[in-house]
Amino acid sequence: MLFQTLDDKETCVASYYDGRLHFDHVPEEGSATWNYHSYLPDHVQFAELYTGGKDPIDVCPEDLKESWEAAQGRLKALLKSFYHVGLTVDEFCFYELVPHRFLKQHAELKNKITQHVLQNYPKPPNYDHLIKVEKLAKEVSTRPVKLNGSNIKVQLATEKGRAEYAKYKANPYINYSTFGTRTGRMATKKNSFPILLMPKKMRGVIEPYRNVFLEFDVVSAEVATLFYLTGRPIPRGDLHKWVNENIFGGKYTRDEVKKKFFAWLYDPRKKNNRLEELFNRQEIINKFYDGEFITNPLGRKIRVDETRALNYIVQSTFNDIFLTNIAKLSDKMKEWGMKSHISFFIHDSVVLDFDASERDKINDIMSVLSHFGDHKFDLHMNIGKNYGDMREVL
Repeated sequence: MLFQTLDDKETCVASYYDGRLHFDHVPEEGSATWNYHSYLPDHVQFAELYTGGKDPIDVCPEDLKESWEAAQGRLKALLKSFYHVGLTVDEFCFYELVPHRFLKQHAELKNKITQHVLQNYPKPPNYDHLIKVEKLAKEVSTRPVKLNGSNIKVQLATEKGRAEYAKYKANPYINYSTFGTRTGRMATKKNSFPILLMPKKMRGVIEPYRNVFLEFDVVSAEVATLFYLTGRPIPRGDLHKWVNENIFGGKYTRDEVKKKFFAWLYDPRKKNNRLEELFNRQEIINKFYDGEFITNPLGRKIRVDETRALNYIVQSTFNDIFLTNIAKLSDKMKEWGMKSHISFFIHDSVVLDFDASERDKINDIMSVLSHFGDHKFDLHMNIGKNYGDMREVL
């Protein structure tokens, strides 16, 4: 049975199915809807994930496009009218503000688009991974970022700094986009708190609800991912230093080794026989690239030309592994009954809003984040009273 939800807030559960609006519940036998919401049963399929995050208009059957565009135009007009009279959908359930006749028309159209997608788009091989990441992103989006302007007094002394701070306060919610990049690295939506774009000098405005922030990131992520892709154990410690000592005989600085490594890794024209002996680029490409698409070990499929194939294999594999582990950690922290929670994540790092009374769980947290299958990725750990004052402790 197809159905549509009428609001994404957990306090506003309502749905449309069988031609009627239903308040306070979604159908137990509901099989599919358009997009993910945290209150929906695990067996529900989400058409948006089949499309790679496309907007309904981009996958809408031709005979429905005019009707859908008209409905969306009406919806935008309604939202604009709410704004002008001081109403926001954050303060009310959406279906309380909209005529029920319109809700039914809009949801019925969405049902038809959902059905069209499920009948004409194959289920992504990494669908289960996408669900986990959607769940994680929704969870983060429900908690406002805690802001404290006293942490950035120097910046607030300038007009530009005050304007930035005002923008942050106006919308303190982080809304990640699961499909913001082709390689699986998370982006943020237009209406999001700009966690990925904040200048470093402004980061101090973010502080934890509990005692401290704990930040974890993977050591030498790209090198570690290459070891994973070749099926070999990942050496411990700084892998650029390891490469220098074990491949180049220690004759370069760490920065010089990084330059050589990334030049060789991402530019097929660059040759380096010693790195090639360690990581056979062509062997990795042949394993995960068919000449048109790369398919990484977690099932993510991306169309790409050969010059960027290895780049996409490495980047997408790391992003998917790390986000999988963050999602797993989120579930584990609930299972352990922790007060601490995941605050946000930025590219190759995750930041926890951490209660100091739970310090005995740090090793368990690191174990979840570092292990993937038979491989273990080393981690850095930073700690700070605000996000602009993080210090490495491991």
